[in-house]
Amino acid sequence: MNEKGRKLYQAMGSDLVCEVKTITDPLDETDDMHNHTCHEILIIKKGRLSLFTDNSGIEMERGDVALVPKYRFHRGKLSTPGIYDRIVINVSENIIDDASTSEYSLNNCFKPYNDKKIHSFHLEEEELEEIDLLSRKLQDNLFNNSPESVILAMSYLKIIMVMLNKKYKHNDITISQDKMPDIVKRTFNYIDKHLTDDISLKILEKEIHSNGTYISRCVKKISGLSISQYVIAKRIALACKHLREGSTAYEACFKSGFNNYSNFSRTFTKQVGVSPKQYQLEYRKGIIANI
Repeated sequence: MNEKGRKLYQAMGSDLVCEVKTITDPLDETDDMHNHTCHEILIIKKGRLSLFTDNSGIEMERGDVALVPKYRFHRGKLSTPGIYDRIVINVSENIIDDASTSEYSLNNCFKPYNDKKIHSFHLEEEELEEIDLLSRKLQDNLFNNSPESVILAMSYLKIIMVMLNKKYKHNDITISQDKMPDIVKRTFNYIDKHLTDDISLKILEKEIHSNGTYISRCVKKISGLSISQYVIAKRIALACKHLREGSTAYEACFKSGFNNYSNFSRTFTKQVGVSPKQYQLEYRKGIIANI
């Protein structure tokens, strides 16, 4: 991968991945703000982490859970160097739908997907230990190709998702106040509302009423990206959405704020790993996780 292995638009290699990690495991495929085609469940076992989305931020510690819906931009910043044990589950909406019933949707804890706040809650010690054990069993069975392991993996996933949904539904306490700096929140909101328009530092200075260099520094600190990199990442994500919904690659280019197809195609391929046309083809074949 280019640029430190960065893929700002991440397509999961599988519809279901469960990893029980320690500080010795890689922190992520990217240190920068990114998104996935799948939902992400993050559970902290040791250490503290600041988790930011494009709308809000929270401080997480042992027992805290964050539910990040598919396509939501997010980034974790470790607050305790050398201490970071966690459980990470990435799962497609289709897998969770298959595990649900007509009366009980296991996707509910992620909805609404456009919620500005991070869906989060705290597990009691016994609950954390139980989910840790279930996650290890889920991880083990996902690495086993036997027919019975597929059944067991889905069973463990269902139990974990039922526990998380029940806890989220009956949780009235947010684990921490919003940690997103106001200047970054206002900048991200402006970019979202004007994503297909011309966005420059001079325009942001006027709209945010702050020095451009200061705005850039604040955005970089939270997202890991420059303002131009962040805008491009958001436009590429929007282009992916248009491609999934049936727009041609040429149409997706201009619907997403790009004004030159050749530049769009090169940028898309660099960020996503495949060309716009190939992305659409793989999505239709189900190679890329479906919505």
